[in-house]
Amino acid sequence: MRRTLEFYKSVFGGTVEIVTRYDNPAMNAPEEYRNKILHARFHNDTITIFASDIMPGKTAHGTSADVALSLSYATPEEGQRIFDALSAGGHVHIPFKKQFWGDYHGNFTDKYGIRWMLNTAN
Repeated sequence: MRRTLEFYKSVFGGTVEIVTRYDNPAMNAPEEYRNKILHARFHNDTITIFASDIMPGKTAHGTSADVALSLSYATPEEGQRIFDALSAGGHVHIPFKKQFWGDYHGNFTDKYGIRWMLNTAN
């Protein structure tokens, strides 16, 4: 999780804060979870993302395709810059370009399995 949040920090700037880990005795987490993240926050002036590692005993899926994050930008240039940085090493589904409805849009799954949709009003 920390590596993923550091990647987002490299794209957006901002700060990563690890608030708590599974090391609290009240969590009764297995020893191998003691260093995993229970609550983390990435934020900059415009975005806040809260994140955590999977709970002990839960099954991790190979992808997070059931969730998509959507971002909007003021200019196509800004949208393209973020699109290119976030999609690097991932899989582009729709390239970021002007769409038939008049706005710029693109979507992809990043290298960590998170789906993103980027939009810029024309």
